[in-house]
Amino acid sequence: MPFWGPTKDVFKTPKDLGFVGTGFQGGPSRKRKGYRLALWSLLASFVDFLILIAISCAFLIVFSLLMNSSASTVLKMLFHSESKLILLAEIFAVSSWVYLIAMRAFMGSSIGEWACNIRLGKPHERLESRYILRVLARTTLIVLTGVVVLPALSLILGGDLPGKISGLRLFSLK
Repeated sequence: MPFWGPTKDVFKTPKDLGFVGTGFQGGPSRKRKGYRLALWSLLASFVDFLILIAISCAFLIVFSLLMNSSASTVLKMLFHSESKLILLAEIFAVSSWVYLIAMRAFMGSSIGEWACNIRLGKPHERLESRYILRVLARTTLIVLTGVVVLPALSLILGGDLPGKISGLRLFSLK
């Protein structure tokens, strides 16, 4: 028996695991437009929010190690006054903005959008020079409106409202 024989079960393909045809990554294989696409976009935003919270927690731990104090001391210091809480919210908004622009510019989607099989624009649009400017406009518009307002309006209206405004629409791979 060759050396790699017992380890071949570790590297099974998705077909071997039974994920093909189940819609595991991105839901069912029905066409996603309108309300359905808006709901998937909301789910992708929630996944990105969880990732940003995890990154923030990691930075908090690193910061507490650099300051030679416990994480609870750093949290008490940050949440002691209202102005520091506002500062923390502003830092979170800016880091969200940078994360979304960087991921979308280099990968074509954020991690949440990738998990839900959603992309910004069609593949040929990513090759255009104005793609990054449209990503910048769309992300800035969403962050400036409070991250919830435009996606909620999109869900109510059944379409991609930030995409209509910025010229860069969501595109479902399913």
